[in-house]
Amino acid sequence: MKVSTLSLLAATIGCASAFAPAATFGGFSRTGDTALFERKPFITGNWKLNPSTKDEAIELAKGIAGAVSSESPGDVALFVPFPFIECVQKAVDGKLSVGAEMVTPEMSGAFTGGISCGMLKSIGVEWALAGHSERRTINKETDEYINAQCLKLIENDMSVILCIGETDEEFEKDLVGDVCEVQLKKGLAGIKPEEMDRVVIAYEPVW
Repeated sequence: MKVSTLSLLAATIGCASAFAPAATFGGFSRTGDTALFERKPFITGNWKLNPSTKDEAIELAKGIAGAVSSESPGDVALFVPFPFIECVQKAVDGKLSVGAEMVTPEMSGAFTGGISCGMLKSIGVEWALAGHSERRTINKETDEYINAQCLKLIENDMSVILCIGETDEEFEKDLVGDVCEVQLKKGLAGIKPEEMDRVVIAYEPVW
């Protein structure tokens, strides 16, 4: 049964038990192990290539923002398509963060379709995703390119969610730990320990 983005996020925000660890297989969870401990949860949603119109984006954003309160169990952020960033920022009215779904490492030049950190900062964006599974598989972004994205975001005093995770085939071969270790090492190369407070790691397997 399919659940709408709004219903799913609203239910998650309203229920702290949603952060309980899932059942694991060989030490790794099919839905991702969650070890919160003392860290405040960070609930995010990536809209991908959705919705279809600006009006739909505003309606969805207002609905999600309406589910966020001072009693919510963590911070909340939405990562939305570029054309909707500013209208979504206005719609949520500061109740949650609005980030970009990707960024290019270059700051200017002949990079058709690129979006720079400077462009994002100029409209108040502080967060961006890097290494999302769809960007890795469909857009063929390499670990080196993803690392360049992370470094550029940190260099510009922004924050990044570095997404890591294995394919279904790698999971079946029990390579989860090896794949994630490589992606972490390459994705975080050059980032200093004192800069890690602006990095969030998201386990987001390709399957």
